Amino acid sequence: MITAFLVDDEEHALTILELFLQRSGEVEVIGRSNNGFDAIRQLGELKPDVLFLDIEMPEMNGLELAEVVRNVNTDVQIVFVTAYDQYAISAFEHAAVDYLLKPLEADRLSKTIARLRHTIDKMRGAERTLAPAVGRMSVQLFGPMSVGIEGGPWLKWRTAKEKELFAYLASQDEKRVHRDRLIEALWPDENYQKAKIYLHTCISLLRKNLKRIGFGEVVKYVNEGYFLDTERIDVDARFLAGRLQKLKEAEHPEAAEIEKALLYYRGPFLQEDDYLWAEQQTGAFEKSVYEWSLTLGKIRLNEREYDKAAKAAEKAIERSPYDEEAYRLLMSSYRGLGMNDRVHVVYRKLLDKLEELQVKPSDSSRMLYEEICE
Repeated sequence: MITAFLVDDEEHALTILELFLQRSGEVEVIGRSNNGFDAIRQLGELKPDVLFLDIEMPEMNGLELAEVVRNVNTDVQIVFVTAYDQYAISAFEHAAVDYLLKPLEADRLSKTIARLRHTIDKMRGAERTLAPAVGRMSVQLFGPMSVGIEGGPWLKWRTAKEKELFAYLASQDEKRVHRDRLIEALWPDENYQKAKIYLHTCISLLRKNLKRIGFGEVVKYVNEGYFLDTERIDVDARFLAGRLQKLKEAEHPEAAEIEKALLYYRGPFLQEDDYLWAEQQTGAFEKSVYEWSLTLGKIRLNEREYDKAAKAAEKAIERSPYDEEAYRLLMSSYRGLGMNDRVHVVYRKLLDKLEELQVKPSDSSRMLYEEICE
């Protein structure tokens, strides 16, 4: 049996539609309302298979109501009921299963019910084959982006925009992102109304994709905005940002804690994806990782842990290949290890890099090199 909820501002229209559905013998009406706001309240508890929505209603019309409901429940089917066929295109833009013209006709309603039954049976069959989620979801935003369950399935993206949308939400530290901000970031040059449709379609695709691995409810919608519920999700960028903030607040950061934090950094933020909105975060992470690698190297050098100091200096040079301070740290580390031949190599590399910029090494770098090698 298909369960249905009806919304129409005209009471007699609700009664007629309910009567038609009851006569079909295939649809059970579990609720009805004569305005969108009351419908939203009721739908917080009811979970119908399908909504029959009148389009022309005061305060909140059926198209607006469908947008709100679909953001909460992506599985609910929508059938629009209207006296005007000009709404047909808008109905299908909102991913409606069908639309019915008033006055209702039994034969036409039978075709709609058959279409609903086919769609809902297909969905229920797919749900039965889904394995429940085991463990936590891992989201890697450093290096090549990957999303999945450790020891289980990994997400395969259906579209590039679906992947970008997830990346944006995952990078926002559980902050609610207003719909318009998402549109501006992902579809900056698109017509606003079209962009809204693209966003809703993308959200629906993303939720269905996440549902395949048991995480269909993690994309939340509140007050016209979206966020990622990370109660069962581990995001490497959030972990690194949190650990670096704690290190920043510490009076005397410990080398071991810095090393643990930097383990999360596997490569540049969203390394394989050219997202304009990610440029600022990419630069900020690069700068932080460079600075903490340098700090780590200095601590290890003072502790006479020269091999660890050298590794930290090498990491710093990877992040910022033109910064002389990291080269001086590496030369000092090799001196501590008694590897003066390596100092020559490091200084030569520094000279080559600076030559690209048409500048000479600083007095500090030159004097350190001469002190070690002469």
